[in-house]
Amino acid sequence: MSTESGNHDKLARYIGHARQLGIDVLAPDVNESSRAFTGVAGGIRFGLAGVKNVGEGAIDCILEARRSSEPQAGAQRSGGERAPRNFESIFDFACRVDGRKVNRRVVESLVKCGAFDSLHENRAALWATLDTALEAGAAALRDREIGQTSLFDRLDGAAGRKPTLVNAADWTDRQRLAFEKEVLGFYVTGHPLTSVAPELARFVDVSAEEATRGPAREVRAGGLLTSLRETRTRRGARMAFGTLDDLEGSFDLVVFSEPYLQYESLLKQSLAESLESGPVPLLVSGTLEPGDTPKILVREVIALDRAEEQLSTEFRIRLQVEEASRDRLMAMRAILERQSGDCAVVLHLVIAGESETVLSLSSVAGVRPNRALCHEVDALFGRGVAEIVA
Repeated sequence: MSTESGNHDKLARYIGHARQLGIDVLAPDVNESSRAFTGVAGGIRFGLAGVKNVGEGAIDCILEARRSSEPQAGAQRSGGERAPRNFESIFDFACRVDGRKVNRRVVESLVKCGAFDSLHENRAALWATLDTALEAGAAALRDREIGQTSLFDRLDGAAGRKPTLVNAADWTDRQRLAFEKEVLGFYVTGHPLTSVAPELARFVDVSAEEATRGPAREVRAGGLLTSLRETRTRRGARMAFGTLDDLEGSFDLVVFSEPYLQYESLLKQSLAESLESGPVPLLVSGTLEPGDTPKILVREVIALDRAEEQLSTEFRIRLQVEEASRDRLMAMRAILERQSGDCAVVLHLVIAGESETVLSLSSVAGVRPNRALCHEVDALFGRGVAEIVA
């Protein structure tokens, strides 16, 4: 992980593999992170070198400030060596680091990735307080340079209290994860796809990690469209390149002119809604070209919430023969006809311990398979009898 900290695609796959093994990968932390990834009691701690906009000079400054802070009463070791002291707050951090090396851009990136979470849980309140904290840090630096006492030593003595954060509503899950993705290249405290992972698993046959290996083949992948760039071919036709993120990494997408003409609206709408109002997962089918960053030559794009309707091959109902009374079968037919579509309906009649008969319901042309239809049929028979076969 430390070696590949600048390669977000490989890093995301290593992190995904670690999590599959039950090893947590923890967000950067100003009091615990080293330059590189390190093993800690709770798992693997993200290294500061993997945070966007945090350069070598800033890392050296943070580690030195944490390692050799200004001595406090009772903290100095024998021989004059200074005892390490963790940062206590954003104000303490700003006053102990050199603001010329750890500038606002650096601190903003650290806030976005959660590096101050052990000090301040509310990232939005921390963000709103940065001006005050950084101004205090600049004043403390000027004081040190002219040999005066620490600004906060004076504040504590004069007022008897330390400054506090501005009150602010915390970022939403979507905002928090988007910022983590921006500065780390992946999501560390969650993933927008976690809630739909079981549904994705029903329809996809390859993950980003699996796609780095094996031959070129036809696949269906699922995830979030995180970028889309339109261009033109030599003949002037429009096509596009994109990026699809799943739970383990990302795919490069190549959408040639014909599929782009067909799916342009869906692709652009998915990207816009994912950035503005929340994730819109997609299923992408096409030819896989394996590699460190696997590539899919896109043939088809489907919104995940339409996958059952468009990809399901059969709506299966399994009944015990004694359940198949005329009244119930007529009621079932009425339910199915209200959801007419193209998916075939198949009835399995079971005589326990003897036989199972499979019937195609020719009286019902087809249905639009979805969870609501399953629930309605199940409710009619008082148990789970309906199944969507993809």
